[in-house]
Amino acid sequence: MRTKLLLVPLLVALPVMAGELGLLLDKQIGKAQVAEFGANQKFDAVSPTGLGIRGGFDVLDLKVAALQLNATWHNKTTGDLSYGGTKFGELDNQYWAAGAMVNWKLLVNVGAGVEYRSEKLTWRSTNAFPGGNGDATQGRTWARVNIGFSIPTPVVSPFFALEVAAPLSKKDTTTSYHDLSEALAPQVQIGVYGGIRF
Repeated sequence: MRTKLLLVPLLVALPVMAGELGLLLDKQIGKAQVAEFGANQKFDAVSPTGLGIRGGFDVLDLKVAALQLNATWHNKTTGDLSYGGTKFGELDNQYWAAGAMVNWKLLVNVGAGVEYRSEKLTWRSTNAFPGGNGDATQGRTWARVNIGFSIPTPVVSPFFALEVAAPLSKKDTTTSYHDLSEALAPQVQIGVYGGIRF
């Protein structure tokens, strides 16, 4: 009984956990690459549009700024894999991410953070193409920044933000199909992020 009574002040002293749930609509921008194998084809950049869902919760809230932990699941995007104006195949990209972000609550909301992404890249040729499997899974650290605004309401606050993200490491080796898949992975992601804070 004494233990329960001691827990009551502790629970009352804990702040109510704040969090958010949102959708991300984005454009992933890749980089053109020259395959170092075969006939040295120059593959065009793959730049698909995609959709993700993100959830987060604040672990430290100082009213004007908050430290947030978050996780994102991004659905599979598909972009044409082509060279010389000829479609060669398609490249799929799907990822999950976990990270941390600092959000400043000013006249406009500003956020900056980092996340680890596990990216699954799958390549499909439109022709029977010898030479091996171009599928790859890679882990990269990405930096993210966003700017937006929220609408304060009594229960939940809708928010909207423009977001830009870029990896802190890039692979440009193209000596195999596997390497080419990783090199064709997105180099920048620009999107609109919106949802509710509670």
